[in-house]
Amino acid sequence: MSEEAPVADVSAHFAKVAEVYGEVRTTDPAPVLYIRDALAGFARVRAADIGCGDGRYDRLLFDHIANLRIICVDASAPMLERLSESLTRAGIRDFATRLSDVDDLALEDESLDAVLSFNAVHHFDVPAFLAKASQALGAGGRLFIYTRTPAQNAANLWGRFFPRFTEKESRLHAAEALEGWITAESGLEIVETKTFRHARTASLERLLAQVRSLHYSTFSLYGERELEEACRAFEARIRRAFDDPGAISWNDENVMLHAARA
Repeated sequence: MSEEAPVADVSAHFAKVAEVYGEVRTTDPAPVLYIRDALAGFARVRAADIGCGDGRYDRLLFDHIANLRIICVDASAPMLERLSESLTRAGIRDFATRLSDVDDLALEDESLDAVLSFNAVHHFDVPAFLAKASQALGAGGRLFIYTRTPAQNAANLWGRFFPRFTEKESRLHAAEALEGWITAESGLEIVETKTFRHARTASLERLLAQVRSLHYSTFSLYGERELEEACRAFEARIRRAFDDPGAISWNDENVMLHAARA
């Protein structure tokens, strides 16, 4: 009898990985630079980052956007603790943390210039998130959703070589579905849907360490024995497909949905 895969518990997963999350995830500057340019007309930026995690993208936002203040929202207390420690160590003070999931999220009406979400929207009730984002944005305010689609997930290294990865990860949304939800939400209009392509290189050792550290929540959907069996199969596949297991190169893709409030 095969081992039964666990049911996803998002809060438990992120509590488990909070201490190592910043070391095992990759943070790309390109979406932050895109947001900086899109907000160039704002003298100051009042923002909320929903599903902020340990604040790795918030740190980049503060590096690139002047006169920024962020409400950092996450459903994981350990992640928010890591965020507060990281930003405070960097001398950043213009942030507040809020422990909340989307269902309980309360933001003041028309109080924000930007609502952001990086690699988290697949954990949300998307229509509820969009309704609250639209309410919180003032006139001309911007919404930025950075995520990966099922097609991008299938085409990346994990989708191609890690057993059952695309089958396990059923929470992602197609860009067209997200666009449909956005345009259905009164007051929000699509500005652009932009694809980002990232060149990656890593050793097989690093990749296996990322898996065992559950750097994608997808890996928490495997049972312990199932994950180890998948790691062995992944290693064999990678060794067959790449000449140098110390320098494996591939491309990841993500998509940014940029919308504005009328």
